[in-house]
Amino acid sequence: MANAGRVSLTSIVGETVAEVAPARRRGLGRGGPALLKQVPLFANLSAHHLRKLASRCEVVRYPANRTVVRQEARGDSFFVIADGAAVVKRGTRTVGRLGVGDFFGEMALLDGRPRSASVVATEPLVTVRLMRSEFTKAIDDNPAIARGIMAELAARVRRLEAAPGH
Repeated sequence: MANAGRVSLTSIVGETVAEVAPARRRGLGRGGPALLKQVPLFANLSAHHLRKLASRCEVVRYPANRTVVRQEARGDSFFVIADGAAVVKRGTRTVGRLGVGDFFGEMALLDGRPRSASVVATEPLVTVRLMRSEFTKAIDDNPAIARGIMAELAARVRRLEAAPGH
């Protein structure tokens, strides 16, 4: 979970929170690649590949108090918060707060393992969601996406190994 910041996310999805029930809209439009570029996992991808991923995303809204992902549930999607706020919970304990530009579920794209925490909307929430199945199709169609992601993961491992005390 990290802050993607810098780009006006509400302008990317072109909507504000107005509905109570979750609603979906496929694709992110012109600002989508800029949004995804700010996610560290996708930082090494070309503009072309970012457009491919953005076209496979969808805008999903959640009302306040709705659980977006549940701890121990299978991880099948990644989210960026475009509007609203949420809390991260492990069991009944709040372990973090998320707002505009924050993202969660990136590891679910890679391994599909159970969620390590729940995320609950504390106010109406607009998210950009990328399903693991769509991510997998994008990689199958564009293997360079996988290479870019692997390069970023390798860079993270190298930074950790070079950190003091390691």
